[in-house]
Amino acid sequence: SKLQWSTAISMMVFAWLFAAFWSVMPLLGWGEYDYEPLRTCCTLDYSKGDRNYITFLFALSIFNFMIPGFIMLTAYQSIHHKFKKSGHYKFNTGLPLKTLVICWGPYCLLCFYAAVENVMFISPKYRMIPAVIAKTVPTVDAFVYALGNENYRGGIWQFLTGQKIEKAEVDNKTK
Repeated sequence: SKLQWSTAISMMVFAWLFAAFWSVMPLLGWGEYDYEPLRTCCTLDYSKGDRNYITFLFALSIFNFMIPGFIMLTAYQSIHHKFKKSGHYKFNTGLPLKTLVICWGPYCLLCFYAAVENVMFISPKYRMIPAVIAKTVPTVDAFVYALGNENYRGGIWQFLTGQKIEKAEVDNKTK
């Protein structure tokens, strides 16, 4: 079924409000922002490790990493089963979840480690790596979706070169 405009707008408003809620909480006292180790921009202050930080971290991880990961897992498994039934694989359904785990996993691990131990013994340059990887997610996702879907890939190729990719048609009689 087609996605209705009212549903799409409701989902967009929910996403913006959800993001605003989690962004504002440190400003209101639950969690805390500080400069990143190299002082280029701000991130969660994981140097404190107090109860305020730990409760915010666990809630943030559950609602922004684990639940979305579970939703992605179940949704893409459903898509994979549909592709399997139809025999038309148009997209690598495991890629988006792998991207989420690879890009956000190191940052989550560092934050969880900071909840139980002091991370200040780690060099600021090394503490910066997980944050930089996490910030690449929008770009990585764009490539995953654009290059992982045969329809988009063909359109990109046609846009860049002016040539249309011809699909090799297989004659059922030769199988």
